[in-house]
Amino acid sequence: MKTVRKLLKIVIVMVVLVGAFAVYEYTQITQLVPQIKTYAFNGQSIDYASATIRYHLLGGLIPLDRTYVQDQLIKVNTDRILNTLTVSEATHITITTPDQQVQTLTGSHELAFEDDGEYKIELEDTDPDGNPTHYAFYVVVDSVADISISNLTPFQGELLVIELANIKQNSTISIESSLLPSIVTQQDHTARFYVPIQYRNSVAAYPLTIVINDKRYEYTLDVKPFAFDKVYFTVDDDIINGPAGSPEAAAQFRNATYPLLNIVEPEDLHTGSFILPVDGARVSSTFGEMRYINGSTTPSRHGGIDYAITCGTPVVASNSGLVQYADFLDMTGNTVYIEHGMGLKTVYYHMLDLTIKAGDLVEKGQLIGHVGTTGFSTGCHLHFQAMIKNQLINPDFLYQLFK
Repeated sequence: MKTVRKLLKIVIVMVVLVGAFAVYEYTQITQLVPQIKTYAFNGQSIDYASATIRYHLLGGLIPLDRTYVQDQLIKVNTDRILNTLTVSEATHITITTPDQQVQTLTGSHELAFEDDGEYKIELEDTDPDGNPTHYAFYVVVDSVADISISNLTPFQGELLVIELANIKQNSTISIESSLLPSIVTQQDHTARFYVPIQYRNSVAAYPLTIVINDKRYEYTLDVKPFAFDKVYFTVDDDIINGPAGSPEAAAQFRNATYPLLNIVEPEDLHTGSFILPVDGARVSSTFGEMRYINGSTTPSRHGGIDYAITCGTPVVASNSGLVQYADFLDMTGNTVYIEHGMGLKTVYYHMLDLTIKAGDLVEKGQLIGHVGTTGFSTGCHLHFQAMIKNQLINPDFLYQLFK
């Protein structure tokens, strides 16, 4: 009997000790801050909204589930359309859009929020021990376009490149300007257009408004004067009064080339910067120079750059593009028009011959003909010009603008 009582006491003591240890473990668990991994949205940590963690008392004999709940969900503000969400490979993602559409994904993603407003993002996952975790947070989107203008203080004759980013796909884009911008081309969340500043544009401040999905972005282009050359020279009357200088030649030129000015390829065809169409040539006439011919007091204006060099020197395409015209005209001789996309064209006059034809796609540096003195010309040279629509621009800017 004494032995039984002794065993009973031992059992009671053990139960008390085990119970005390279990209470101690429970107390410790209730004071734990759960070590739950956080995920990241645009690099910002996102904590769980709720998590159920299974703990074990007494060396695993007694399971204990504890649920942790955050008091308030995180709200993230972003002006980005494309956002990064970094999660586990197996994380289940549910996105509720501002108009209550639901999208489901799995694993890390780049999220495109095409519309402004509040998005709810929920993440369902398990930790390495199989415990379920639930993450939820809000993203408030108020997108702002990224607009890059190559130069806000351009010179007369300069070509401006305007690039738009962080815009939703299939955006509605319009341009308000007196400077006759090119068409706008959009790809995914970016867009681009050109603004030509021709030599006839006065030195002044020109407003430029870009409207993207009813949001207005206002700029001012402060056009600076370009130092145009003045030249005085004599041209023989037999050239001026010959076939190349006749009204018929001018009409032929207009009929052949003017319709080309409104025919554009909607996408960029060129790659990188433009190159010189001839190597080793001397610039005999500069862009926009004022020409006083045979004593005239009213100058004509030169629309391109003349490169003087021996007849027969190779002429190459300044960049890749579509040949829109390649033929002989009385006024400009063997003539080539190349469309480089979005209405940006380069033009080549007075060549000895042509090695390409209309409709050809040419590569940058490809042979298109040879230097000549055909048409209204006083010597071997290539007349090279660039334009958007009927707006002549200085080809020199093309050599450095596109990198």
